[in-house]
Amino acid sequence: MPDMTERPPGNDEMPVLRIAGLCKSFHGVPVLTDVCLDIARGETVAIIGPSGAGKTTLLRCVNFLNGYDSGSVLIRGEQIGYRQVGQRRIEDSDANNSRMRRKTGMVFQRFALFPHLSVLENLIEGPIRVLRQPRREAVARAMAVLTSVGLADKAQAYPAWLSGGQQQRVGIARALCMEPELLLFDEVTSALDPELVGEVLAVMRRLSEEGRTMLMVTHELRFARDVADRIVFMEQGRIIADLPARQFFEQPPSVRIEAFLASSASK
Repeated sequence: MPDMTERPPGNDEMPVLRIAGLCKSFHGVPVLTDVCLDIARGETVAIIGPSGAGKTTLLRCVNFLNGYDSGSVLIRGEQIGYRQVGQRRIEDSDANNSRMRRKTGMVFQRFALFPHLSVLENLIEGPIRVLRQPRREAVARAMAVLTSVGLADKAQAYPAWLSGGQQQRVGIARALCMEPELLLFDEVTSALDPELVGEVLAVMRRLSEEGRTMLMVTHELRFARDVADRIVFMEQGRIIADLPARQFFEQPPSVRIEAFLASSASK
């Protein structure tokens, strides 16, 4: 198969994320094979592809929610998950992996909020316990972020009192409160009713416009086309194409990808 991967123009700045030769199997079945991907500061990259392509697994390897078999994931040049001891690669300490994981903010499909905590308490839990921020500072930051996502009036509400779209915006706000270098979004609109999708995408659009570094798995192709700098197409655990968004959609690099886009547009 011809190489349809085009890298963005290089610059001297270290990428926020560098994935090199990443391989991952479950029970002997390959899920990721030789995945390589760089994301520069301020880029928004959308990963698309059919179900079972390995998209979510890739995100979970980036913040080491899943281990991986070989290759490397570097955040600002520092590997997460493993370290070399002589000729052996061993899993890094829990403390180091927790420290590295704080560099990413993950927003999940199913919100993953603490149901027994208020919205405000959900947002300050990490900054106080993990970042060791003073409570007053954490609350001030949380209220500013809640204002930015249009939910300042919901600070004392509990997750069960909120719509799905509001819960997902709280999830994004919680990730932002940890001040991550890289935001990860895993199909964050897939569990929402159609009328609630727009409010979440509007927040993500604004974050991209602010220059946040973002890697998102999404089936919202129109949104990806409008917002992403690059589109990464995955299939059977491999990156098949990595192109600027406009080029990807206007000049699909293969018959297979053209058929995927046509099929998705008809749904």
